[in-house]
Amino acid sequence: MNQADLEYIVGLVTQQVMAAMNQGSSAQDPQYEGMSKILVVGPENVTLPEDLCQDSVAFGLADYCAHKNILRYDRVIITDLTTTQLADIAMARVSDDVTDAVITALLNGIDTYMLESALSFRKMAGKGSTALYNLLESYARTLQVFGIKMAGIRPKQQPVPEAKPPKFKAPAIVVPKGSGIPNASRLISEVEAAELIKAGGPVHLAANAIITPLARDMFAQARVDVIQDR
Repeated sequence: MNQADLEYIVGLVTQQVMAAMNQGSSAQDPQYEGMSKILVVGPENVTLPEDLCQDSVAFGLADYCAHKNILRYDRVIITDLTTTQLADIAMARVSDDVTDAVITALLNGIDTYMLESALSFRKMAGKGSTALYNLLESYARTLQVFGIKMAGIRPKQQPVPEAKPPKFKAPAIVVPKGSGIPNASRLISEVEAAELIKAGGPVHLAANAIITPLARDMFAQARVDVIQDR
């Protein structure tokens, strides 16, 4: 282990010991009691996902630099990274306050999220060097392996509009009441024709009697006269 790595580890251990000693006094601010605390790494004017910010208060990187106590925060949200910072975190290399905060949060098990928009290089996908783009993507995947979760801005759900009745509505179909009388009693089918033929003599039917074609054939074959009243 070289001297630089040793100094970094010693500094990190010292920092965490001091943070644990100061946690009770520095993290418990009466005005934020009962609220979770978020460290925003990057621009602070970015809209954060609502599900990560409910009942929370956000602090900027300046707050972390002032206290050097990552245990003050319940979660970390990365809103922007330069390609240098992306590469440095992927290589576990502290190069500035941003990389320091993120690496320290990961080492301490603080929930760490990164907005999709933080990876600005993705806007240039397919425009230039594929090899360079893939290298940066490999760094982004490494951050996820380290435990960083990707978070996007979810659009607010629009209320479902209340269903409106159609402008034009077809009127209900009304079945007219007829005055017709069932004709079963005046319908002469082959059954009735056979009975009448058995009775013998001419057959007298009402004027409105209906004779089926088969019944007429039966009367003709039996040579029975059919007389309908007028």
